[in-house]
Amino acid sequence: MRLVYKEYTLNAVAVDTISAEVQDYLHKLNAEYRSVQRIRLTVEEILINILTHCGSSMKISVGLGKQFGRHMFRLHYEAEPFDPSKTGDNPLADDMMRSLGLFPAWSCRGKSNTVSLVLANRPKRSTLFYIMLAAIAAVVLGTLGNIIPDTVRLTINDSLLSPVSNCFLGLLNTFAGLMIFLTICSGILGMGDSATLGRTGKSVIARFIGISFAIGAISAVITLPFVKLNFSSGGQEQVSAFDQISRMFFDILPTNIVDPFKTGNTLHIIVISTFVGCALLAIGERGSRVRGLIEESAMLFQQIVSSVCALVPLFVFSMLLQLIWSGQASVLISVLKPIILIAVIVIILTVIVWIISSLRLKCSPILLMKKVLPPFLVAFTSASSVSAFQIGMETCEKKLGVNKNLTSFVYSLGAVIYMPSSVIYFTVLVCTLAENYQIAVSIPWLVMAVAVSTLITIAMPPIPGADILCYTVLFSGLGIPTEAIILATTVGIVLDYLDTGTNVMLMIFQITCDAKRLDNLDQRILLSK
Repeated sequence: MRLVYKEYTLNAVAVDTISAEVQDYLHKLNAEYRSVQRIRLTVEEILINILTHCGSSMKISVGLGKQFGRHMFRLHYEAEPFDPSKTGDNPLADDMMRSLGLFPAWSCRGKSNTVSLVLANRPKRSTLFYIMLAAIAAVVLGTLGNIIPDTVRLTINDSLLSPVSNCFLGLLNTFAGLMIFLTICSGILGMGDSATLGRTGKSVIARFIGISFAIGAISAVITLPFVKLNFSSGGQEQVSAFDQISRMFFDILPTNIVDPFKTGNTLHIIVISTFVGCALLAIGERGSRVRGLIEESAMLFQQIVSSVCALVPLFVFSMLLQLIWSGQASVLISVLKPIILIAVIVIILTVIVWIISSLRLKCSPILLMKKVLPPFLVAFTSASSVSAFQIGMETCEKKLGVNKNLTSFVYSLGAVIYMPSSVIYFTVLVCTLAENYQIAVSIPWLVMAVAVSTLITIAMPPIPGADILCYTVLFSGLGIPTEAIILATTVGIVLDYLDTGTNVMLMIFQITCDAKRLDNLDQRILLSK
């Protein structure tokens, strides 16, 4: 199905007609009522902004339909460059919501303006559903493999399964470096707009990042007694641990701009993207063209990587089937340790944060949990933070009493860069996999494991299947073999719902506490039953 375009002469009647058509289209998709109303109001606001700025009687072209697996609304009009989607209230919140597919994207070439809005960015079945289906198919075929001659199995493995998994990993590695570079750059550029919020914006961003690092470090410390890591230790190495860490920090500085992208050195890419993003902020409007190119390129590469990640179920099928046919399926039992460790640490952390938050807010723990439970359940049952986005915003504002402007800024920011449960997940996962594969580790390795696990959650693009991209980046930087991806994916299948739900809950706790600290919390709303 492609986008179907209709021509209109823009006036008040056309605004109502187009908005009604979008609403009818959404009703046919069985979209949630609140989502339909939100999107209709967004479309109306865009059209009214164009009408106000450009005048009536202008010809516009409106497209509705499906493109790249997403239901889209697209608007074309000829005028001087003008972005009708900008609210002007909170540029950073707009950028974050746009990256989540919840806000219109505007582009212009010459006098040709285009506005695009994702109407439904989730397929009828989630990526996780197809991964589970692929895993079941691999187990069934793997079990039946006993009746297939060895030569046939070997031929299928060498001619089909291995090439499929290698091609998938090759495609991911091709775009992973650039994806991380563009995601971090565009994120820094968006954070620069938080200057409009002064200390508030900087304080919230710093706390999100600082808490994420602290959680990663605590998770690593808790995990160490439960894993037998292959420390290449000796008296001399113990004495020179500080020297090793010092050298590691100096080693993260790249010597040139090309090699990090060729070798997939994650830390070098993060350093380069940080320098580029900060430099563009420093030169201001003089770098507007480069800034626009980076932001548009980030959207382009998100679409490319999203298309590649659509092949994740096929990759899981081929890798798991190879594992079973090679007689190594027993290694899957090793995923029990990370699953139990991650789940226990996440639950304990959530309970601790819940109690501390209730004490800081001077609110009953039971009342606080009742108010936070709805967005948690939506995220938990759907394994999608995007699905819980709207109800999470409403919970912060209408049930917890967080100031509306602070909510729109902090919630949209936190949904992208604050994932404490995911930090625990990646940190514990790499430690247990290092034990499984007897990776030689050291104190600098552990420091790097925590740093990369934290940074990768901040740089993770908001697309389905992004966790596989994170695995390839993490494992290549820490020396873990690529075949460990199938174990990591198995852990992810089991814990995805818990991880997503607790990320949302912990973020809402943090937002409410930040609002209290910044005197942007209505205590009456918070304590109301």
